[in-house]
Amino acid sequence: MSLSVNPFQKGVKRKGLAVVIFGACFVVGGLLFAFAPALLALLLFPIVGEGGGAAIWFMILTLPVGTAVAMFGLVTMIGGTIATLRMKLPTQQEDAVTRNRLLSHRAIALASLLPLSLIPTPIVAFVLTNMVAGGNSGTTAFYVIAALQIVAGGFALYFAIRTKRTALIVILAGVVLLSLAGAYALNAFVVSLETLNSVENL
Repeated sequence: MSLSVNPFQKGVKRKGLAVVIFGACFVVGGLLFAFAPALLALLLFPIVGEGGGAAIWFMILTLPVGTAVAMFGLVTMIGGTIATLRMKLPTQQEDAVTRNRLLSHRAIALASLLPLSLIPTPIVAFVLTNMVAGGNSGTTAFYVIAALQIVAGGFALYFAIRTKRTALIVILAGVVLLSLAGAYALNAFVVSLETLNSVENL
């Protein structure tokens, strides 16, 4: 069974974590392409002044294409994660090295989905803040995303702990905490904008 994590290795079929990395390349590339005009405008703004804002109009073309590419990458990552989790895990007596590598791959595959969960956070926060009645509707978005992050992050740490690799455990714990903090920060930002808008409309 091939456990290569190089998604571009010739002559080797992509499996497990290699598929996740392959999908991640499309996600990153798609997002960069989608928002490239805005990033370019921000970089050129001090030089060209207000004219740099015209570059944002190019996002009418780049945003749909980049989003489609990123969505393809996301689906590929999810499929690769599921495939990684379904790989047969040998016992310690059968093959301890392969067992630890597969456990590491499972942990990394699950953890790689956590940063992506930050992407829909502003959308979920905006929708719930506007459509759900009640003063606590804004925090519902954080709870929804955080619950998903805790489940995925918990299993990632569980697999990492079973490998007994301290570096992997520490890194993944950091990814989980940063993802939770990011979800909270994005949610708080959207809710603050909505609150400010409500005050201005009074």
